[in-house]
Parts: sequence; C-alpha cells; structure tokens
Amino acid sequence: MKKIIIVIIGFFFLNFSFGQEIEMKLIFFGYKFIQNGQKLNWKALDNATESNLEANLLIKKAKTHKTISNILSFAGGALIGIPIGQSISDQDPNWTLAYIGGGIIGIGIPFSLSAFNKANEGVDKYNLSLKSATAFEFKPEFKVMANGNGIRLSMVF
Repeated sequence: MKKIIIVIIGFFFLNFSFGQEIEMKLIFFGYKFIQNGQKLNWKALDNATESNLEANLLIKKAKTHKTISNILSFAGGALIGIPIGQSISDQDPNWTLAYIGGGIIGIGIPFSLSAFNKANEGVDKYNLSLKSATAFEFKPEFKVMANGNGIRLSMVF
C-alpha cells in the first residue's frame, strides 16, 4: 500500500518538476528570454533548446537573422548620423549618405521581424514539447462498493 501511494505522489510531482518552460518578453531594445527566473542569452537559449531539434534550428536561424539585422541597423544608423553631425558642425552635409543609410535600415527591418518570429516560434515549439513529454493526466476513478463483507473504496487508474 505504501508503494502505491509513493507511486501516485511521484506522478503528481513528475508534472511539476520538469516544467522548465522558457518565457520570451519583448523589451525596448529587443527581447529577453527567461527560464526558471534566470535571464538567458542567445547561447544559453541555444543550449537550453538542444533537446528539441526543430526548436533549436529555429532559435539558431533567429540568432543569425538578429545578427544580420544588428549589423545593417548599425551601418545604416552610422550613415544617417554622419550628415547630421556634419550639419551640426556647420559643414556641408552629404545627405546622400543619409538616404543610403535609410535604405540599409529598411533592408534590416525584415531580418529583425523574421528573427522575432523565428525566436517566438522556436520557444513555443520547445514549450509545447515539454508539455507533451511530461503531460501525464492522472485521472483516477473512485467507486464505493458494498457487498455482504462490508463497504470498500476502489480506485481505478
């Protein structure tokens, strides 16, 4: 009887002990990932999702697109900043650089959106795989039975 109770309690705690979901939050300069109350960087996120190949590939693609987006945004911002700095310092600004910088930033925006979508999809796939792997629904049926020997409680699972 003690073994049965220990097994039942073990099934209840099995659902709660493996629930290491990753949470993705959108912040001002991008997004952050949180698992068990700790912030994850991209490398830690990549390591955390290694158990799910499909989610891990999406996270790697998101990381690549985020890097491309950061490079394009930095370059475009620098090209926009040069003529603004020239105009502040009373020099003749070359506004063509600003237009080129705006175009480069425009190219980087789809990469940024793709990175967000792929990271979000990868985190969702990882979290769903956790739920499906540890989702054991313990639904016992209790029956009260009476016969000539007395009353008994039966549990079927």
